[in-house]
Amino acid sequence: MGGRLHLQGFIAAIWTATLVIAAGLWAAALALAHYDDAEAMARAERDSGNLARVVAEQATRTMAEADQILLFLIDDFHEHGDGWTPGLTRMLRQAVERSGILLQLAVIDEHGDLIHTSVEDAPARVRLADREHFRVHVNNPNAGLFIGKPVFGRASGKWSIQLTRRVDKGDGSFAGVLVASIDPFYFSRSLEELDVGPNGAVAIVGTDGILRARSQMNDRIVGRDVGESPVQLMARRQPTGFLRVTSVIDGIPRLQSFRTLTTYPLIVIAAFDEASFLADTRTRQRLYLLAAAACSVVLVGMALLATRQAARLAALARQLAQSEERFRDQAETASDWFWEMDADLRFSHLVGPLVPHVANGTLPIGLRREDVALREPGDAAKWERHHRLMERREPFRNFRYRVMTAAGLRYFSVSGRPVFDEGGHFRGYRGSATDVTERELAANRLASSEARYRAMFEAVGQPIVTIDEHGTVDAFNRAAERLFGYRAADVVGGPMTRLMPSAVGAVHDGLLATYRESDAAVPRSEVRELTGRRKDGSEFPLEVTLAGWREGDRRYVTGALRDVTAQREIEASLRRAKEAADQANRAKGEFLATMSHEIRTPMNGVLGALALVDGPNLNDDQRQLLDVANRSGNALLQIIDDILDLSKLEAGKAEVEPVDFELRAVLGDSIDLLEPAACGRGLILTREVAPAVPDRVRADLRRIRQVLVNLVGNALKFTHRGGVAVRVGLEGEVPAAGAFFLRFEVADTGIGIREDVQPTLFRRFTQGDSSTTRRFGGTGLGLAISRELVTLMGGRIGVTSAEGKGSTFWFTVRCEPAADPSAGVLSVPCAPEPVPAAGGATPPPSSAAAGLHVLVAEDNEINRDIVVTMLRRAGHRVTAVEDGLQAVRLVEEGGFDLVLMDVQMPVMDGVTATRHIRAMPGEAGRLPIVALTGNVMPGHRAEYLAAGMTAYLTKPIVSADLYEVLATAAAPRTAEAGAEAGADAGSGGAAPAKRGAEQSSPRPAAALPPPVPPPAPSSDPSPGARDPEHWRTAPLLDAQQADSLRSVIGDEAWIQTVTAFRRTVDDSVAAIRDGAGRSGAPLVRMAHTLKGTAANVGAVRLSRLASLLEQRVQSLGCCPAGDPLAEALGPVADATLDALSSHVQPAAGSQAEHAAV
Repeated sequence: MGGRLHLQGFIAAIWTATLVIAAGLWAAALALAHYDDAEAMARAERDSGNLARVVAEQATRTMAEADQILLFLIDDFHEHGDGWTPGLTRMLRQAVERSGILLQLAVIDEHGDLIHTSVEDAPARVRLADREHFRVHVNNPNAGLFIGKPVFGRASGKWSIQLTRRVDKGDGSFAGVLVASIDPFYFSRSLEELDVGPNGAVAIVGTDGILRARSQMNDRIVGRDVGESPVQLMARRQPTGFLRVTSVIDGIPRLQSFRTLTTYPLIVIAAFDEASFLADTRTRQRLYLLAAAACSVVLVGMALLATRQAARLAALARQLAQSEERFRDQAETASDWFWEMDADLRFSHLVGPLVPHVANGTLPIGLRREDVALREPGDAAKWERHHRLMERREPFRNFRYRVMTAAGLRYFSVSGRPVFDEGGHFRGYRGSATDVTERELAANRLASSEARYRAMFEAVGQPIVTIDEHGTVDAFNRAAERLFGYRAADVVGGPMTRLMPSAVGAVHDGLLATYRESDAAVPRSEVRELTGRRKDGSEFPLEVTLAGWREGDRRYVTGALRDVTAQREIEASLRRAKEAADQANRAKGEFLATMSHEIRTPMNGVLGALALVDGPNLNDDQRQLLDVANRSGNALLQIIDDILDLSKLEAGKAEVEPVDFELRAVLGDSIDLLEPAACGRGLILTREVAPAVPDRVRADLRRIRQVLVNLVGNALKFTHRGGVAVRVGLEGEVPAAGAFFLRFEVADTGIGIREDVQPTLFRRFTQGDSSTTRRFGGTGLGLAISRELVTLMGGRIGVTSAEGKGSTFWFTVRCEPAADPSAGVLSVPCAPEPVPAAGGATPPPSSAAAGLHVLVAEDNEINRDIVVTMLRRAGHRVTAVEDGLQAVRLVEEGGFDLVLMDVQMPVMDGVTATRHIRAMPGEAGRLPIVALTGNVMPGHRAEYLAAGMTAYLTKPIVSADLYEVLATAAAPRTAEAGAEAGADAGSGGAAPAKRGAEQSSPRPAAALPPPVPPPAPSSDPSPGARDPEHWRTAPLLDAQQADSLRSVIGDEAWIQTVTAFRRTVDDSVAAIRDGAGRSGAPLVRMAHTLKGTAANVGAVRLSRLASLLEQRVQSLGCCPAGDPLAEALGPVADATLDALSSHVQPAAGSQAEHAAV
């Protein structure tokens, strides 16, 4: 700290002296500069003042000379009795010629007219009454000599300064003015001869501020007014003076002296150019300042050098002190100690806190190293090498030996180097020693531990293998020898890949390369599976538990191996058992589905026959028996439905199908469905929806209705008095956005349920007790199915009840806010509306289109039968063909009013057939053609209408749309036919097609072109192309479409259609599955057929999936093996057929008719 303060004081002194000297130098330089400036100014004042005095004297003499001439002429005027001498003009000219300063002498009479002048050829009687030098004498008799401003003479034609005197008559009256004109440039020429230096100037200025003469003068500045210049202002206060001023005439800074003439109103100015006059002074001043600056720079440089040198010396001193202190601290705190030996190799100096004392407690000074060392067996060679090094006077490192010290046995590691004096003579050794006792003891313990672990490694029963980071085997125990059949000597040092198949070995080498490049550690206890190979070439599965570790810079991985052959065999056996169970489950599901269908068909006949038997002529016993039969048949159908539902839930085929719907409306429909049953039992059925429940929600409406109807039906069954209440509320609160839960409660006043049997209620085939089944019937599946459905919808189900006090069944359902409040609201009826019998189906009135002969071109049997049935029920004649070529041939024969043309057909598609028809002459070329297609994109519409089709009808076919298109497309033809018959057949106008039907006017035959290739397909993406997964969210079955089709074609045709649809689906799915990997043309047709057929019967999800598969095969040219769409086709088809099974049963109103059929 003291050294640092001393350094700071020394540096401060250096800089203080530097600043003082520099300040003195600058002060001297500034003083000299100021002295020179003052001396120069004094010299300028002296020289300019002298010059001004000389010029003033010259100007006074000049003025006096001119004034004497004027006074002489006045005296001559008085001598001639107040008249001018006759030879006055000649006298004036002689006076001018003798004078060197006069330009003109002239006489002005009392009227202001020029009457005499020395200028020859001057104009006669020039009027000068307006001139200042005339007017001043007229008004002031005592003016004396007047010196006028420079004027341009009218008589002389030159610039002149007028000196004038008044001439009075003897009686004192005004007689005129005598004028002596002086050339102002005379003064300029005289003044220019004076040496005033560059840009110097001498001037004569009147006290009135008007410039009379100047050393550099021209017409531009002669007579200039400088009355407000600093010189003029100062001259008004004092007759002489000196000042530094910038000229108002030329803007040059000058040093000026002025002097006012005592006898005349004139001021003489003598000025030197400031820059020129002070040039030498400024040069000397700059030299003074540069010298001061240079000296300052030198002083600062010397101060910096001195400061840096002082700092360096101080730093060296600090480093030296720190080095000494560090060495001292290290020597006192280090685990090493330092030694010196003399030339006889005896210890001469020892330093350090850990210097050992020999056994007697003294330092080994004067002893040799071998005198204090304890020799170990087998270390003679080591000591011999050490002695030779020291005899050769060479340095040595890490020589280890042991010593018995006062603290016990210690191990030391010493290093040393020889020491020589300046003459090169050996003086001894100097070095350091480290106590390595703990290290030696740890090494001994490690060697012992390694020996123990090696014994354990060899004796353990589990195979263990260690490899390095390059895959070389480092250790291989006896258990590994038994596992692989190799001896350790055959494997250690070789590649690990010897123990693996070649494919697994390549993967293993790749993992090791990644392991080496990433420098990552193998996670401890990481378990991997691989295949091993024994010496005999046999392969077996292995499970390896890995652990990584390091030894110095090398990395190792140890693996504990386990032969899992037996475990894999057990797993394979379990997998086969599971597959067998799954197969059995699928077989059970298929069996249940088949039996359900097979049982429903005769049951429909039974129930239909019972309906035919019912009539007014039955007695009470017969009606009771008929009622028993009806209830038994319906109960059997319910059992079949429950078993089928449970089978689908077990197989995982049931899916949540959320839709937007009006909750209160749907709840009302469900209650209204059960109201008759409640009234028949004398019970009150009520409903209540909490105000906080949203009006519109999104959930699986069909499943909610199924569970709700099941619970309400059970409540009515087990209630004798009172009633059943259905309440809907919120489970928690409805968030601003996101999912929420609805809670449904069905409370009754029935028999109640004992507490001990409540936990078994939701088990399959279980009721409260056996007597319940006997009294009330049922299979015990309803609550089990309800629990499965509620769980599927993300909710819970439960019951609170007491025996004899009624029960409350509740369930919750996860819902979401309706996606679009402005969209149409789904309201699904609780039960299908009664459907009239086939004979009673009433097609829409169509007077304009009645009795048409329609040609139907459709390759799909189901679609063809549906369309034909619809048309015949509407009273039309129908001819059906399977491809476009047959349609073209029949149209050529004639006799048709309209063609319904499928787009995709074998042999010839609908678009090509339409072009051929439009190319026909006459009526055939103008025949209305309506497209039947499942392609609903705008690009397809444009293509079909451009090909000449009249209208556009999308699948599935809706009867109302079909009838309206028939009426619109055929109206002109029927109107024309009616006109020919002389009767009004109704309006000939065509209403626009609705809901999937679009129309264009057929072209005249003359304008129809021959068949041309179809236009390129539209690039507008379909919904499937935009979202390949859209089919998953589509409803499985559009019940409205299926019921609408069934109502139009009749129950018998519906059953036949579903049966044919089942065959088509089975054939299509099998063909697509078998055709995977082959050419896509047949598969495209098969998928297209399946798409249209499914759409017609309302199988929405299957139709969309088939459409996606059609697009996929068209784009790829084939159906790849394992394609996810093709794989999904089978399950979706099974689910669709199961859903359609519930629509096969005929409506109640026509059961008897179908039974009879």
